[in-house]
Amino acid sequence: MNDLFQDVRYGVRTLLKDRGFTIAALLTLALCIGANTAMFSIVNSVLLKPLPFAESERIVTIFNSYPKAGAERSSSGIPDYFDRLAGTTAFEELALYQETGLTIGESGKPERIDAMGVTPSFFRLLRVPAERGRTLTEDEGKIGQAQKAVLSYGFWKERYGDADPVGQSLRISGEPYTIVGVMPRDFVFEDAETRVYVPLRITDEMRSDDRRHSNSWSMLGRLRPSSTIEQAQAQIQAVNAANRERFPQFREILDKAGFQTIVKDYRSDLIRDIRSTLFLLQTGVLIVLLIGCVNIANLILVRSTGRSRELATRAALGAGNLRLVRQLLSESIVLGILGGVLGLAVGYGALQLFMSFGADQIPRASDIKLDGGVIAITLGLSLLAGFVFGVIPALRLWGADLNAVFREEGRAVAVSRQAAAARGLLVITQVALAFAMLIGAGLLLTSFANTLGVDPNFKSDHVLTASVSLPVTRYPDDEAQRVMQGRIIERLSAVPGIVNASASTAIPLNDDFDSSVMSAEGYVSQPGESVLAPTRITASPGYFEALRIPMVSGRTFSKADREGSLPVAIIDEFLAAKYFAGRDPIGKRICQCVPGLDLGEEIEWKTVVGVAKTVRMESLTGDQTLGQYYFALPQEAQSHMFLVLRTQGDPTSLLSAVRAAVTELDADLPVYSVATMEETLSESLGTTRIRTVLLVGFGSIAVLLAAIGIYGVLAYSVAQRKAEIGVRLALGSPRATVFRLVLGQGMKLLAGGLVIGGIAAVLLSGFVEGLLFGVNATDPIVYVSVAAVLSLVALVACGVPARRATLIEPGVALRG
Repeated sequence: MNDLFQDVRYGVRTLLKDRGFTIAALLTLALCIGANTAMFSIVNSVLLKPLPFAESERIVTIFNSYPKAGAERSSSGIPDYFDRLAGTTAFEELALYQETGLTIGESGKPERIDAMGVTPSFFRLLRVPAERGRTLTEDEGKIGQAQKAVLSYGFWKERYGDADPVGQSLRISGEPYTIVGVMPRDFVFEDAETRVYVPLRITDEMRSDDRRHSNSWSMLGRLRPSSTIEQAQAQIQAVNAANRERFPQFREILDKAGFQTIVKDYRSDLIRDIRSTLFLLQTGVLIVLLIGCVNIANLILVRSTGRSRELATRAALGAGNLRLVRQLLSESIVLGILGGVLGLAVGYGALQLFMSFGADQIPRASDIKLDGGVIAITLGLSLLAGFVFGVIPALRLWGADLNAVFREEGRAVAVSRQAAAARGLLVITQVALAFAMLIGAGLLLTSFANTLGVDPNFKSDHVLTASVSLPVTRYPDDEAQRVMQGRIIERLSAVPGIVNASASTAIPLNDDFDSSVMSAEGYVSQPGESVLAPTRITASPGYFEALRIPMVSGRTFSKADREGSLPVAIIDEFLAAKYFAGRDPIGKRICQCVPGLDLGEEIEWKTVVGVAKTVRMESLTGDQTLGQYYFALPQEAQSHMFLVLRTQGDPTSLLSAVRAAVTELDADLPVYSVATMEETLSESLGTTRIRTVLLVGFGSIAVLLAAIGIYGVLAYSVAQRKAEIGVRLALGSPRATVFRLVLGQGMKLLAGGLVIGGIAAVLLSGFVEGLLFGVNATDPIVYVSVAAVLSLVALVACGVPARRATLIEPGVALRG
């Protein structure tokens, strides 16, 4: 043990003495390990860790799917919930939940908070008891019971401090709710901003058969210990089959739509959209780490050659090969540990930067942290890297005749062909890895540029959006809501600086919108053709003008489109082409209904007065195959609406005026979810932007490290061949020839790396193909452009040592 401590102390002194090597190695390790630490923290927290609920592997999500109707992923309905409770045995618990917003506070001081409506079984299913008080009981989900609420831990502290809130009253949407419990500090379900949980109170109308396939609620299930997902799926499909027989009026429609219910592992389903992105980024930082390690390995190879006389001297004084190898390993392991500690610091900073850059939008973002497991893996990786770095010179040392160093009579020992080949192979590996990564970055960058070039068919500049919800306690019917909506729009139209004031139930690139089945009068469907469920938007006059949505034909909504006038609608060009091919749709009629399905209600037909361009509602890159149809807001009262305001100047400068205008009409109406349309557009590109910027950043680091590797090998080669170059120059060889000789050596390394990296990129193209828009994963332009960039960087890296070789003085070189 004493010898080991002695080796460590000697290793530290050696590293301090050779400060250039130590600083270069530590900086490379800190950067590479830090990036990996930050990225692995995210991957571990989001993808690998189980959910923070007891036996979370038994929690599943359940949703209806109508793939042929364009609704691949829908939700579940209230009748589904009761059917599955009664008709299945695979589940220990079933629960419904829905994210919503609630207005709290006393009159004149409204505050809008994120909330969740849940069945009382929700907390039992998750097996999370309250921190204080209790959760909801089954009776509290019934109509007629006193209204109760459960608070999040954060909301309790924000609103009540250390005071016990259990038993106190909280005013929600103008009605008193009794607080019965507070959830634990670390309880988060999907949205970390959820403040209050209230019971879903199911009316007879909500669970009636007429509301079948009105999918508005998310459903969770907890499997019994003896049950599997396949068994649960089969039992639900059996319930669906029985319902087909009970309700024959739905049968043909559902069959044509390809209706089925999907049961999936909840954790896997939660991260379905982010999994490929995170794995891609983790692969990128691993490549950076590998390139960095190759760089350090090359440095160590060069350094070990330079230390030959030192090692030979120690051997001559009696140190055996085993002791020398142990010394080298101790020194490199110290280097690895120091690099790991610095890497943890860099990783922590990178993680904070990553989270502030928009990563908080990804699922399970609240779970992301630098925990003990990640720290242990980082330090273990550092130890492994240190061991490998020590093995490299140790292998060269083992069995070598160190006494031969003294027989060279002080002259520089020529570098062996094997050592030179090893360093060249390492550089080729660096270039290949950097090229493959840079191709991935180039493809994502091209894809992102293509995304930015998409015309969404609306103008986002100078548009302010906000939300207003009318509580049913004060606006209980359509007439009251209609009047208040009209007053709000009229008042906002009078605010100086607002060009167009309008309202709607949905805005582009915001996921708060509804899809509903639409039909056209006289349309004859083809055999087996499914109904479609396009996006349904209710909008006021001025909506199309505020967003500058182009009209193909007809007109937009006007003030004449009010209650009691002819019911009107606007459709987009996709629906016009589908339902009115070869005909002018203006004057024709559509309905929010299914032809031939009798639900005992009279169909309300709407006359088409305009055809608009198809708007990118979900994303700039997604398929817009279902289209949109619009109803006039004065004819279709709604309790929730988005305000859509086009302004003359900066939209944010009018925020106070907008809030004041609404408060003048009703002091209890909060204006919330305020954003410019530019911000909404930018946020919709968040995940795409993050992966593009990070992979481009990783690729740039990889290229820089590869360039340093090429430079290092050539610079060392020039130093070792100084005498040879001096002889060439003394014998009359032109300096340009020497320049080309060194440059050609570097270009050979570059060419080898480009060939291997290009082949690797083609073989791995399938991993990025699903993330691209408007560019093929093997696009030759990207490959050639990236190769040109990498070649230019490599040329600069080669040029410095090549020029240095031409400046060698023959006499000095021969005397050295």
